[in-house]
Amino acid sequence: MSVVPEKMQNLLKKQKYQLSGKNTAVKKCNWTHNALRENRLCYKRFYGIQSHRCIQFSPTLICNFSCQFCWRIHESDLGLRNMFMDYDPSDHKKITNMFDTPETVVNGILEGQRKIICGYKPYVDPMKYNEAMNPQHATMSLTGEPFLYPWIPELIQELKKHKMTVFIVSNGSIPRTLQAILETKQYPTQLYITLPAPGKKNFYRTHRPLEKDITLNRIWETLKIIGKSVPFRTVARLTLAEGLNLINPSGYAEMIRTMKPSFIEVKGVVHVGATEKRIPRSAMPSHERIYSFSQEVESLTDYKIVRESDVSRLVILSNDKTPLMIPELKKSTKN
Repeated sequence: MSVVPEKMQNLLKKQKYQLSGKNTAVKKCNWTHNALRENRLCYKRFYGIQSHRCIQFSPTLICNFSCQFCWRIHESDLGLRNMFMDYDPSDHKKITNMFDTPETVVNGILEGQRKIICGYKPYVDPMKYNEAMNPQHATMSLTGEPFLYPWIPELIQELKKHKMTVFIVSNGSIPRTLQAILETKQYPTQLYITLPAPGKKNFYRTHRPLEKDITLNRIWETLKIIGKSVPFRTVARLTLAEGLNLINPSGYAEMIRTMKPSFIEVKGVVHVGATEKRIPRSAMPSHERIYSFSQEVESLTDYKIVRESDVSRLVILSNDKTPLMIPELKKSTKN
């Protein structure tokens, strides 16, 4: 039985989310459509990801942040109690009642993705359709904070059983999950940490954490753990909005020097979805603004700009210690 409030379920379904189990969701990315109908791929092509073979999903819709720039719907947008308020990782019974098992999550997202893709069959090349029905890549980036899911190592293992590479996008505030990944040696293909706005005041104003007093310290703990050298690819993600956190490149550079990621992604916020009700359209930076900010970050670190995507308002920086293309995907893509 779902733990998601009925009012939110109804809205998510209206927005074409495929919900399953207690707390799992998958949704078609616009780039999946673009790849199937127009042969256009998202910026992740630089890493070897084919958009029509990629699942965008969440193992949990619960989040401990309420970021101003997030395009996902929050409970507060609907006047509902935040689901995170019922989250207690020390209460085993409560945890098992709130979350699906890794096997249930994977079965649910595969079924949901195939429901999404099946309507394309009459309109696309049969080979591409078959590839889309058998995804090669899973990205935990739809909604919620994936590191709140209690069995991330086991979920990574289950996804890899299905021959998928795994990206995880986290706010970095749950270092215990990172420690569990390292202890079990169940590694994601690539872990993103969305860096906080520099400075406490900007952090609280931009990200609105629900555990205000301890969250920033936990993020720094995560950055330090990664900086000690983790055995998988990592990305420092800067998701930037004018008037909020598109500020202080030296503050981000300090975090980057601590984290020592494989790559940096500087990305502009897009004024879509629930973002439209929280911040003005003027908060959406141009690609030129993002590129200029990336140059400032470049000048403060040992990372260099290597790729850009103007349609995604995104710039990738690398220190050339890790190949941009994921080795196991190199043979499977021509892009």
